[in-house]
Amino acid sequence: MVSVFDYLDYRKYLAEYYRWKKSVNRHFSYRLIAEKAGIASTGYFSEVLSGRRNLTRAKIPKFSKAFNLSEAEEHYLSLLVAFTDAKTEAAKQIVYELLVAAMPVKTQRLKQSQREYFSKWYYVAVREALAVHEVRDNPEELASLLRPAITVSQTKAALRLLESLQLISRDAEGRWRATQVSLLSQKDESTALLVRGFQGEMIDLARRALTEVTPQDRDISCVTMSVSAQGLERVKAVIKDCRKRILEIVQSDQNEDRVVQMNLQVFPITHPKASHVQA
Repeated sequence: MVSVFDYLDYRKYLAEYYRWKKSVNRHFSYRLIAEKAGIASTGYFSEVLSGRRNLTRAKIPKFSKAFNLSEAEEHYLSLLVAFTDAKTEAAKQIVYELLVAAMPVKTQRLKQSQREYFSKWYYVAVREALAVHEVRDNPEELASLLRPAITVSQTKAALRLLESLQLISRDAEGRWRATQVSLLSQKDESTALLVRGFQGEMIDLARRALTEVTPQDRDISCVTMSVSAQGLERVKAVIKDCRKRILEIVQSDQNEDRVVQMNLQVFPITHPKASHVQA
């Protein structure tokens, strides 16, 4: 079965539902969907899948009928359409909250925990710290290890959340250890939304590090440059390769004794020539 609750892109859901239905019923076709939905055009569904047309609000009940969706599933599909059509990041965040609330309870709790994990920089930092430091039942010690230090209550909350997500566990001697569990897969369409908040927190920490961390313990630099669209793509490719090479160094590293954060950022500070509008 293909469940609408597993998607954040309605076109991807419709396409995979069609493939699944076709695999179990060879007579299932675009024409049959049009007949069940009461839509005159047999090519409408194909055009929606290709992106040439959008699924309109008026068509949602028709497709829900064709796909035998429940009332809750139809409501979720309508939110998927709103999410896909949202033009701004803020609008997507609002609809995403509604999507999570409309998910089955088990999935909803997981998504809420994932969102919480990326909402505070120290959740990720605590997990990484446990890969370096040996900590048992001493949240005070763990709190002081972070830089900047966090409170004991924040440390306890982090441990509870990390354990619930199976990102940490106790070893045979009762020490907390980071696990190899990956919180988000490449197929998780909410990854970008969740990670953006985390990236913002880490950018704020980098700003603090400018004055609170000595130059010997940090490396912060910036370059302001003019570039073409093609040049920007080449720069991004170099940054991607740099991240890969740094990860290779980290994976082969031994005797780790600290956790560091690396931010690589490139973003426009002017509009491109073609889009510049004179007042």
